[in-house]
Amino acid sequence: MRGRPFEPGNQLGRGRPKGSRNKRTLFAEAMEKNGVSLINQCQVQAFKGDSTALRLCIERLLPVCKAPSSRFRLPPVRTTQDLVKALPAVLQAVARGQLSAQEGEAIASMLDSQRRAIEAVEFEARLRALEQAKTGSGS
Repeated sequence: MRGRPFEPGNQLGRGRPKGSRNKRTLFAEAMEKNGVSLINQCQVQAFKGDSTALRLCIERLLPVCKAPSSRFRLPPVRTTQDLVKALPAVLQAVARGQLSAQEGEAIASMLDSQRRAIEAVEFEARLRALEQAKTGSGS
């Protein structure tokens, strides 16, 4: 019986007792009764200099700034030579305002990760070529 882990009437199964309300419902009811006084108390604490209360008030008044979604065409990056072209393109996009500084930094970090991956693959290929040359000349 898929989707029904317990038989009807099973008293050993876990679950909330019938008639009990979940925590969200209890919290919502408490906020309906005391929400205004709670907000006023938070404001009083903020005016007294409580930094946490002040942060809560400000976050509700001014939404957190989010970076705008921007479109940026990054040149294809397959080799380390391509990276030499890609990084200046990122810098120009930041300078022109197409990308935020945070977005530019994130892309540059990704490019650095890609550079390390490319270098690792190229190093492994060179190492294999040297091992094959050594094996071929040693016979």
